Amino acid sequence: MKIFYTCEYCGDHIDTLEVDAVDEVKFGFDCLTDKERQDIIKTDIAQNAIYVKSLCDSCITVIGLDDTLSLGMPAISNLKGYIH
Repeated sequence: MKIFYTCEYCGDHIDTLEVDAVDEVKFGFDCLTDKERQDIIKTDIAQNAIYVKSLCDSCITVIGLDDTLSLGMPAISNLKGYIH
């Protein structure tokens, strides 16, 4: 199965992952509400693909979300290879 990540803000392709099975915990999908799942994740069974809306690094910077979070987490820009 392929998982396609696309930036919801600018529409750019972020990444494509190919996996044997989708581990919802590993991909963070288990943290989403039903409404968020409907808005963010689209499944195409015929194409054996999942399409995930996310934010690319450039848009995170433009929007101003790249600052260190108040929760004590590192800035997103310091997390290399992190898919948002």
